Amino acid sequence: MKATNLASVNLEKGGDIAALRQIAMTLTEAMRFTSFERTRTVTAAVELGRNAIEHGQKGRARFSLTDLNGKPALGLTVIDQGRGIEEEKLDPSRDIVSATGMGLGLRGVQRIAARFDVDTGQEGTRVHAEFLLPEPQGAVEQIKADAMAALEAYNAKDPTAALTEQNRELSEGIADRDLLMQELHHRTGNNLALIVALIRMSKTQAKEDETRQVLRELETRVGSLSKAHELMQRSTDSTDLDLADMLDEVAKNAERAFTGDRQSIAIKLICPSLKMDNKLAVDIGLIVGELITNAYKHAFKGRDKGVITIEVTPEDDEGLTLKVYDDGVGLPEDAKRPERSDSLGWRMIRTLTFQHEATLKVEGQDGLCVEIRFPAQD
Repeated sequence: MKATNLASVNLEKGGDIAALRQIAMTLTEAMRFTSFERTRTVTAAVELGRNAIEHGQKGRARFSLTDLNGKPALGLTVIDQGRGIEEEKLDPSRDIVSATGMGLGLRGVQRIAARFDVDTGQEGTRVHAEFLLPEPQGAVEQIKADAMAALEAYNAKDPTAALTEQNRELSEGIADRDLLMQELHHRTGNNLALIVALIRMSKTQAKEDETRQVLRELETRVGSLSKAHELMQRSTDSTDLDLADMLDEVAKNAERAFTGDRQSIAIKLICPSLKMDNKLAVDIGLIVGELITNAYKHAFKGRDKGVITIEVTPEDDEGLTLKVYDDGVGLPEDAKRPERSDSLGWRMIRTLTFQHEATLKVEGQDGLCVEIRFPAQD
């Protein structure tokens, strides 16, 4: 017979032992344990629960209907997050006695149970015990139905206890999810940093100027994403990001990517501290990264010095204006409009601008100036 879960109790504080005792009493009564066997089984459950709280920091007890050598049994599994039980204390010749419990100890539980297993280590301890139901018994499905009906009646008598347990399980689920998300973000950040490092290594080994140029652009793009991810992880509010911090990192990343050229190009940032939705901040960072890359490639041909300026101005209607301009050669009168270019960079700029319903304007006198007006965000 496949084990059927009946009920579970989180074990964190002394009050949880009372709930554990009541559920054990409810189940043993529904399964027609004799008064003597009921007392022994409930005592064993309470002892295991106390050990989990006192020595295992916190734990969980789970009751089940299981099969032991062809006979129905009440299963009890208690797990904790402690440091495990010392090997010498598992010696069959010794009793493991609870410090403040009823003195039954694990060996006492083992003597009561028809089956008793302990799996312990530095990650915690799992104790599983099974208690045979008295004979004769009806069909397994009837035993299960009686047990579930008894538990429903118990919860109906004390709905606040059931609600408290459900809320606690929900809180644990949220905590587990948050832990998994933290691990996912940590690994994502490490992977992005590794990719940037590999790109830089490939750039230093590249012999062709064209290859180095492509790798510089790729480093800027991936580096911007990496820094955005890092800033989002550092932010106390996962939905907000400081645009000034984001753009400062983008500028530093671009300078690092293009270091090594004979030119000396400075990047100047004019941006107040602006908290905003992280998606908008990241998208503006990607746009700025592309515009800086274009300036490095085209604005300073035949020159050894130059300045690229990033300027962000908040508007009264809660929108903002982004300007990225340089003091380079500008656009010749017969030059193709860069905002119509089919290059990957300009396609990305147009797409991100459109997504935020922003307007784009490009001027080519006295250097190139790209102005993007972002409306107020919902």
